[in-house]
Amino acid sequence: MAQVSYVCPSLRQKTDPFRGELATRWEEATRNGCSYCEITAGFVGSVAEEEATGLPMHAMLTPAAIPSLYGEGLRLPEGIRYLLNTEYSFPHTDRFGKRHPAAPLRWDDRVWLTEFVEMLVFISDHLGQPADVIVIHPGKAKEVTFSGMARAMRYIRDAYADACTTVPAVLLQNGYPSLIQSGADIREFWITMQAQVPECCDTCGVLLDTSALATAAHHAKTPLSTHLAPLPADSLKGFFLRPVVGGEDDGIPWESLFRGIHMLPHDALIIPDIRHPDETEEMLARCRAGLTPRPEE
Repeated sequence: MAQVSYVCPSLRQKTDPFRGELATRWEEATRNGCSYCEITAGFVGSVAEEEATGLPMHAMLTPAAIPSLYGEGLRLPEGIRYLLNTEYSFPHTDRFGKRHPAAPLRWDDRVWLTEFVEMLVFISDHLGQPADVIVIHPGKAKEVTFSGMARAMRYIRDAYADACTTVPAVLLQNGYPSLIQSGADIREFWITMQAQVPECCDTCGVLLDTSALATAAHHAKTPLSTHLAPLPADSLKGFFLRPVVGGEDDGIPWESLFRGIHMLPHDALIIPDIRHPDETEEMLARCRAGLTPRPEE
């Protein structure tokens, strides 16, 4: 049976540029019984962040900009573990009212990728401790291939490890719309990883966003079951979950999904999908309830 670890989620606020000091985020994680805390590590993504950093919309963060978003460095308690959740690639409107399309995620561009990893290293240096997990997102750049994304995950893992002396797990989260949105996409991507970067497959893999997968199924006018069925179990290293309760029905077979998580041949991360800051405790409770074995199990 898989050992699951919970991540205390972070919710980015449009009107507040402050993303949270690691020590404060860890206090919240500990209070909620989580093994990890999530730290937002995307590009400049709001007017408040533009004004705080002096950088344009969708710019990568510079060392000078980082303290204004993460506070000043603090002495950290022992045992902190955290996850860096990187750029989602959504459109945003800047402080001048100009609408910017989603930032391109150029996973097959080594120069861009080097700058991307440098930004993550700058953030971790400021936080005072390396990340255990780095989450990336596919984006929508049509010229990027699954092969390019797989090689990018290996590069991120190795380059970050060289700089920070900690080898992180690198997880790719499916999204909608994105280059990896269907169950078939996830399967094909994992086959590509196994063929091209097999040395990464033990710790790196997919963070399954169940809501995004359900949205992809809805837009494709196909049953969600046809997207869940092809998912390779060994690819699923984490889950982004927003379970329903009571008589609610969102079309996701939560009981069988939780059962499948229990049957995984490896450990997994659980990140509650929150839409409002005060949902953290409730969503964690729902995830824990779903993953608590029943007497007959």
